[in-house]
Amino acid sequence: MSIKKKIGGALLGTALGAALVGGGTFALFTSSATNEGNTATTGTMTISDITGGDGKAAFTVTNMAPGDSGKGTVTIKNNGTLDAWVAIESATDTGDLAPALNVTANSAPVLIPAKGTTTFDVNYDLPKSTGNAFQGKSAQLDVVFKAVQAKNNLNDPNGDGDTSDANGPISWNENASVTP
Repeated sequence: MSIKKKIGGALLGTALGAALVGGGTFALFTSSATNEGNTATTGTMTISDITGGDGKAAFTVTNMAPGDSGKGTVTIKNNGTLDAWVAIESATDTGDLAPALNVTANSAPVLIPAKGTTTFDVNYDLPKSTGNAFQGKSAQLDVVFKAVQAKNNLNDPNGDGDTSDANGPISWNENASVTP
């Protein structure tokens, strides 16, 4: 055998040995696992007026005279799966009697647990100074309620996450930066 063949054979043997050693260092046992079927679901925010069992008007007042006052009670139900802050957004009266009739409502937010109910009072007053121009007149009163999630939205003075001492939401605004 010639010297060239011997050197070539030695080089080839060295290369094969290096390849086996190098290949052996990368031949590791491996495995993987998959956790499938995980889900994420959002809660719901839905309120409804259940006054009188089916959203009937809180009050109907007839034969009012100057000096009359009273209140109507509206019952709101939280139909959602999340606790909600609920407040009266507006109480407006329209019609010929509206300029004389005073309508007030406490707009402080109330925490209503999921599936729970609470009542809100709407007060009316026809001042004694109401003149003859308002005889036989009427007004219609509309009360609009607003709700926002309570979870992660507590104005918590103690910072303890306890809803019993929270006095309302941090914000009434929907996060408009995330859209479906």
